[in-house]
Amino acid sequence: MEGIEENKYYKPGYSILFNKIKDIKTPIKNEILRALLDGQWHSELELIRVTKKQHEFVGAVTLGTMIGALNHTLKNNYLQKKIVNGKMFYKISDNYVGLTRAAYRFETKNFF
Repeated sequence: MEGIEENKYYKPGYSILFNKIKDIKTPIKNEILRALLDGQWHSELELIRVTKKQHEFVGAVTLGTMIGALNHTLKNNYLQKKIVNGKMFYKISDNYVGLTRAAYRFETKNFF
C-alpha cells in the first residue's frame, strides 16, 4: 500500500519536462525563466529590462517569440500570460514552478 501512496506524486511526464528544462542552452530563455522562478506575475516590460542587460536586441516581439518557443518546446501551458489594463504579464504555471526551481538549482554553475 505504501508503494502506491508514494507513486501518486511521481508523474513520468515531469521527469521528461525536467530534462527539457535543464537542456535549454539559449541564454535569453534561461534569463527569462530565472526571472519567473518566484512564481509571480511579471510584466512584459520587466522581463524586457532583465534580458536587455545582456542582450540589447530584446524587445516585445523577441520576448513574445521566446515565450512562444518555450511553450512549444516544453509544454503548451508551461508559461501563462494575461493582459491587465493593456499590459502583458507572464508567469510559470503553478504546476511547474517547483520543477523549474529544481532544474535550475542543479545547473546554476553553467548559467552564471
